[in-house]
Amino acid sequence: EYGNVAVLAKTLEKLGNKVEVSSYEDGELFFQGVDMVYVGSGTEDAVWEANRILQPHKETAQKAISAGIPFLATGNAMALFGSELTLDGEKTDALDAFSYKTEMTAKKRYLADALGKDPEGNLYVGFINTGCVYTGTDKPVMELLLGKKLGNDKASPAEGYRDGSFFGTQMIGPVLTKNPHLLSAFVKKLTGEDYTPDPDSNLQRAYEIAKQELLNRLNA
Repeated sequence: EYGNVAVLAKTLEKLGNKVEVSSYEDGELFFQGVDMVYVGSGTEDAVWEANRILQPHKETAQKAISAGIPFLATGNAMALFGSELTLDGEKTDALDAFSYKTEMTAKKRYLADALGKDPEGNLYVGFINTGCVYTGTDKPVMELLLGKKLGNDKASPAEGYRDGSFFGTQMIGPVLTKNPHLLSAFVKKLTGEDYTPDPDSNLQRAYEIAKQELLNRLNA
């Protein structure tokens, strides 16, 4: 999933911006002094451990989100930002930035290609591979058109969570390389400038091919 960071940094640099990427993997993680925070997917055990490490920084994370710093959480990283986290029956507090709850298990997988549509009409392509079931996600990013049973609660097609500058999705891929319109949205958040990928770029061509293949499968 580091491809999300790589493509965003490369795009920002191409537009003339100076970019510094910092990686934090232990208790020294700070949600301050940065322009954006990205949290990628991991195993259920890794998410549980990340939550333990992040607990001392809970208040800082909440303040950063409230201040409008853009956050991107992909795969099961969205689980960190709810109010409660359960792993195979063991329950603990999460970062409590939002009120939704997450139940995780390493014993069952929900996985398939996914195609989603947001309220603005944008189509998202990606892959979902998760052991998470979310409840209370009242602000979904999109509705799944393909893979409808892979939504947040695994019963409806509502997928992801978006509130202010926070964008969480179960999709992996990486999502910013697979969805140029989402890459453009984060460029806009960070620079205030509109950015449209070259229609002949590899990113845009790959997106159009993947989107059409999934649409064909949906309409088959």
